Amino acid sequence: MQIIRKNFYTVIKLWVNQFGSMFLGILLLLPAAGGPDWLLPAASGFVAIFYLVLIFWVCCELGLRDSVSIEIGKTKRVWYTGTLLALVANSVSILASIVSCVSKALIPGVDYLSSASKATGVFANVYALSTVVNEILHLMYRGLLIFFKLGNYPFIYLPIVLLSVIDCTLGYLAGTKGMFASLFSKKKPE
Repeated sequence: MQIIRKNFYTVIKLWVNQFGSMFLGILLLLPAAGGPDWLLPAASGFVAIFYLVLIFWVCCELGLRDSVSIEIGKTKRVWYTGTLLALVANSVSILASIVSCVSKALIPGVDYLSSASKATGVFANVYALSTVVNEILHLMYRGLLIFFKLGNYPFIYLPIVLLSVIDCTLGYLAGTKGMFASLFSKKKPE
């Protein structure tokens, strides 16, 4: 909990980057949906890569700040800081994905890998709500999910969240190792 309290600003930055990427996804995917078949996954891929680079840099910057404390011996290297912050930032996505997976399995008369669009009942409503939350939070991947026909699989958002967690972990570790430090340094006036 101390890591989360100390770095809650980074969690907020990760949220802001996700919401910004969602809106960029809307701006690029809506016009791309009416174009050629390749345009929607290309636009979605661009936004997804852009989002992953943004959250990588956020965690890399945090790792660079922590590397100074680590080098002087003020703190110890905690390799899972980026992982923990990414899990907190993606907690709504993780919860919605788990609820989606469980509620889809509990819908009576619906195959797990088929569409549940005509299903009724409490579990169907819970599944629909959790799916909408996932689709909104991961709008940047929507074009790829449509193109590869992965929209009916409720568990597809768990690997997407895992990709974000791995990206944040690698970003933090790269920062603590001093990688990309020259990109974050401020140039001195000559």
